[in-house]
Amino acid sequence: MERAALVATLRRHLASGWGWVAFGLFFTWSSIEFNSKIPLDDWRHDMRGDASGYYIYLPGTFHHGMRAAGISDSLRQVAGLGFSLDRERDRIITKYTSAPAILMLPFYLIAELIEGWGASDGWSRTHHRAIETGAIIYWTLGLMLLARALLLRFPAPPLVAALCIAAIAFGTNTFYYAFRAPAFSHVYSFFLVCMALHAVLADANKPMRRSRRWLFLIACAMIVATRPTDIVAVLALTGWLAIEHPGEFRRPGLYLSGLLVGVLVAAPQLIYWKFAHGRWIVYSYGEEGFTNWACPYVQEVLMAPRNGLLPHAPALFLVPFGCWPLWRHHRRTMLILFAAFVVILYSCAAWHMWDFGCSYGMRPFVQYTPFAALFIWALLRRLHARTPSVFWALAPMLALVCFVNYRAMLEYDGCYFQVDWDWSLFGRNLWEAFFGRFPC
Repeated sequence: MERAALVATLRRHLASGWGWVAFGLFFTWSSIEFNSKIPLDDWRHDMRGDASGYYIYLPGTFHHGMRAAGISDSLRQVAGLGFSLDRERDRIITKYTSAPAILMLPFYLIAELIEGWGASDGWSRTHHRAIETGAIIYWTLGLMLLARALLLRFPAPPLVAALCIAAIAFGTNTFYYAFRAPAFSHVYSFFLVCMALHAVLADANKPMRRSRRWLFLIACAMIVATRPTDIVAVLALTGWLAIEHPGEFRRPGLYLSGLLVGVLVAAPQLIYWKFAHGRWIVYSYGEEGFTNWACPYVQEVLMAPRNGLLPHAPALFLVPFGCWPLWRHHRRTMLILFAAFVVILYSCAAWHMWDFGCSYGMRPFVQYTPFAALFIWALLRRLHARTPSVFWALAPMLALVCFVNYRAMLEYDGCYFQVDWDWSLFGRNLWEAFFGRFPC
């Protein structure tokens, strides 16, 4: 009885809020301290390049009405050319979507309150810290929702749950995009996928609550509005909903509610496109596209040391081993999630720039790590129940892999300047994560 009570207590704490609050506070403080050491005019600062293209909606809208006149060319250079200025038509032009900025908005407003409304250009250290705080909060909330959803639907011992969540948090590149690249879209998409997944699984064996139905629809609409290619994730989530709550699709209100939510979520982006380009629907990426569709870079996406998936998300090596235990009890779910992985893998491999520029690992996979969690969860749970010796041998190895990857993400310098299959800089990053910098 004492052991059962202890297990129940540990499981309750894993799903409770206070432990996650402490977790979030620790990493918020760590993120601010870490990123504050990087000068705002350094190319490594965390709101540069693509990140600035997402973030510009906030200072651009509130202080400039998305007009170019108030933005200096020097600021655009410091921001890493993540957006452009149409001086002739007086427009700020960004190819990135506005949905991440909507999620950043509360933290931006807090920064404005601290600095004084309009007292800065919106790129101050306070604004950086606000966005860094927000990213950690969304990451923490995503992990908490993921843990709660899996515990409710697939009960497991606390150690299994803790190991699985640690594998997603630190054994993949998810942590990097919350801690080191907080203005990129990926941590927000990760949170939204976790929110939708929780809405699907939290009412296991019961009718779906109306509030969770709305959260599911909002999360799915925001996922697509953030990165349209993540319609793949939304289709997988919708298929999962059909498995867990088939009655939902017999409700006409689901379709009407989905249409309403979709229109409301899409409205800010459509309004911006009409303002900036004169058209309601715009393919803002120009000549960029899936030009490698006939010869996709699958090997590079999976294994290349330059931003390949598995070298920078080593916990995902466990996913294939989780297929069998998941197949035994949840075949349709396993097939849906596996199909989602295959499609997103192909889409990344077919993109004109398979490595996605300066990044840590294959960043479009960050928002798919909640799906990977189910495979890892199923594997660890089965090993713990059927072959404890294997589980207890694997557990410390997995913990070590997570720690090594965590250190590597902290050490990483922001870009791999090498050919695709050159392992030297990857190895050097691992070495320096533990033993310090090589002399120049």
